Amino acid sequence: MPVVRLGKNQDRRLRSGHPWVFSNEIESIEKGLEPGSEVVVQDHRGVPVGVGLYNPHSLIAVRLYARHVRPIDANLVRDRIEAALALRRRILPVEVAYRLVYGEGDYLPGLVVDRYGDYLCVQSLSAGIERRIEWILDLLHDMLAPQGILCRRDSQARTLEGLPLLEPLERGKIPELVEVPYEGVVLQSDLRRGQKTGEFLDQRENRKRVAREAPARQVLDLYCYTGIFSIQCCMAGASSVLGIDSSAPAIERARMNAARNAPGRAVEFRVEEVERALESFEREGTRFDMIVLDPPALVRTRKALEEGARKYVAINAAAIRLLQPGGTLATATCSHHVDAVAFMEILRAAAKHARTELRLVDVMGQSRDHPVLLAARETSYLTMVIAERIR
Repeated sequence: MPVVRLGKNQDRRLRSGHPWVFSNEIESIEKGLEPGSEVVVQDHRGVPVGVGLYNPHSLIAVRLYARHVRPIDANLVRDRIEAALALRRRILPVEVAYRLVYGEGDYLPGLVVDRYGDYLCVQSLSAGIERRIEWILDLLHDMLAPQGILCRRDSQARTLEGLPLLEPLERGKIPELVEVPYEGVVLQSDLRRGQKTGEFLDQRENRKRVAREAPARQVLDLYCYTGIFSIQCCMAGASSVLGIDSSAPAIERARMNAARNAPGRAVEFRVEEVERALESFEREGTRFDMIVLDPPALVRTRKALEEGARKYVAINAAAIRLLQPGGTLATATCSHHVDAVAFMEILRAAAKHARTELRLVDVMGQSRDHPVLLAARETSYLTMVIAERIR
């Protein structure tokens, strides 16, 4: 197996448990290695640190798969999937929709597998996984016997690996909409055309927690996507819910999900740009008792942190201004560049811009089927804050 030798002291982070080797940490490497090649990573003295998959086109040059020298083969991947499945069965014993494999969090960097009942939706996000994706799909089929597997290769994260955006791979038959139970509701999910793998499963516990704040309140759900926050709030007893998203297909599915789970309830969905809706509500003097704000990642790189933070401040300030005194803001960031501490500072700035004060009610993270490695803060990317407008 080819050797990647690190510079002096460049092994410290790896030995603490982090799974990435950055290109500027490498002292020497065999020339001509293809993307996705197996390599042994050694410290500057020649002592093995682990084995991983190499990509010369990525800032993350090596992603480690094991801490001792062994082949990165079907046996290793099978072991990792079995461990991931055992964890989900323990923490979500009755659920059939969850993230089964969460990349680095399950020691399979570059691979995401979401389960939707009898169907799997896979993302291939690294050169190492892409090179092995055909037999990985075969392995998933053999291990889990799903009715269908869809492997999506359209994530922009692939461009960071020098990978093209490609048409999906498919095993079995994937229906146009997959109907699956999820935390007390039944979702109709579009695995082919929906964002990511069809749904955002990482807000599982947060949706139920936020819904506990909703009874007898007028709720505005911004960036509602397929309406899961809205439906949970509606079913918890909100007096009315308005969900807004710019995606017409997402709103169509939100309406279908509401009709399926909350028929006759006061829940409405509207296709509109969120920023425009916020401006209209403020101009009209419309106020709400509770606002859910779950935007897409506004900080995708460290270089974009300052600009993204300004966007978070602006949109949260606009939402806060629409709250009644005593109203509740449930707001999230899904960028690992904005941790909980940084997000608190953003909300302090937003409250100042809105000329009011916020009182902290709760702070939450990503759901348990997205396990976090303590040595790799990048695996922790979601923060959700519930706060109360004081005046």
